[in-house]
Amino acid sequence: MKKNLIWAVLIIAGIGAGIAVAVGIKFIESGNSGSSGRKDPGQTLQQGQEKIVGAEDTRHVAAEGRIESVPGFEVEVGSELEGKIAEFSVEEGAYVRKGSPIARIEDREIRAKLKEAVAEAAAARAKYREVETGSRAEEIRKAEAVCSRAAADAVTARKEGDRYRRLFEQGMVSRSSYDEMERAADVAAARKKEADEDLALLKQGPKKDTVTFYLDSARRAESSAEYYKAILDKTVIRAPISGKVIRKYLQQGEMVSREVTPTLVAIADTEKIRVNAEVDETDVARFSLGDPVEITTYAYPGRTFKGTVQEIADYAGLRKVTPNNPVKNRDMKIVQVKVALPEKSPFKLGMTVDVRILPKKIAAPETGHPKPDKNQ
Repeated sequence: MKKNLIWAVLIIAGIGAGIAVAVGIKFIESGNSGSSGRKDPGQTLQQGQEKIVGAEDTRHVAAEGRIESVPGFEVEVGSELEGKIAEFSVEEGAYVRKGSPIARIEDREIRAKLKEAVAEAAAARAKYREVETGSRAEEIRKAEAVCSRAAADAVTARKEGDRYRRLFEQGMVSRSSYDEMERAADVAAARKKEADEDLALLKQGPKKDTVTFYLDSARRAESSAEYYKAILDKTVIRAPISGKVIRKYLQQGEMVSREVTPTLVAIADTEKIRVNAEVDETDVARFSLGDPVEITTYAYPGRTFKGTVQEIADYAGLRKVTPNNPVKNRDMKIVQVKVALPEKSPFKLGMTVDVRILPKKIAAPETGHPKPDKNQ
C-alpha cells in the first residue's frame, strides 16, 4: 500500500513539470512575436544628423535655474559716512534715475566746519595777496615822512647833546644832566636808523620766503575748505544706476554703520536679466556656448521663452535651487550656466524656472572604438 502511494506521487509530479515547460515555451514565443515591431530604447537612432543615443529624453539637457540681474545692473547702495539718516527720498519698488538722490545723512556739524574753513581760507588768501603785491605808494610815502621826522629829531637831539657837553665842561651843568642829553641824542639816532631800514624794506618788497610762507598757508586753508565740501557732498547718497529699488534696508531716523548696516538700498535694472541654470556636472559636456535654450515656469503655464547659452562656469559647486524632480540626485555637484534672454520677458528677479538646453550637435557616446570617418 505504501509503495503504491509513492508511485502515484511521482507520476503526478512528472505531469505537472511537463505542463509548466509547455506553458513557458508558449509564453516565450508569444513575447517574441509581440516585440518585433517595437524599438529598443537603448538602440541608436538615425535622424539625418550625428547619431543620437538613447530615447527621446536624451535630446536635451534639463536643469533648474533662477532669474538674476546681468552683472553691473544690480547694485547695493551704501554710504561712505556713518550717521543718522535725515531724509529718505525713495521707497521699495520706486524707479530712480542715475544720479538722483536716495537719502541724506545728518550734516549740521559738517556744514559748520565748512563755514569756518571757508572763512579761514578767505583770510589766508587776502593776507597772501597783501604780501605778494608788496607795499603801496601811500605806505612808502608814509614811511618817508617818518624817516624825515626821525632824522630831524636826531639832529635836534645831537645839538642839545653838544650844548650840554660845553656847559658841563664850563661847570654850569651837572654830570647827570649831560649824560641824560647824550642818551636822548643816541635814542634819536637809533630811531632814525630804524626808520631808514623800514623805508628800505618797503621799497625792496617782501622776501621770497615770506611770500612762499603765506602762499602755503592760503593753500592749506583752501584745501581744508575743499575737504569739508567733499564730505558735505557725500552726505547725499545718489543712485549709481537707473532702475527699481528692489530692497530697502534702513528707514529715516536710523543709523548707517559700516559694521552693522552699511547698505541703504539695492537697485536693479529689471530689464537686464538672465537665467543662472544649475546643470548636473555629468551633463556639462553635452552642450556648448550658443546652444538654444527653452525656459518655462509654473508662473506662466503654457508659455515657453527662448534663450541662449552665454557662459559656462569653469568649476562645479553645490546645488542652490531645489530640483522639481524628486528622483534627481540632489547631492550631485552642478555647473552654473548663464542663459541670455534675447527678448523682453515677464520674469521677476529671484524667480525659479525650468531650463531645457537643446544641443545643436549630440555626439555618440565613447565606446572605446574610434568613430568612423565619414570621408572614408
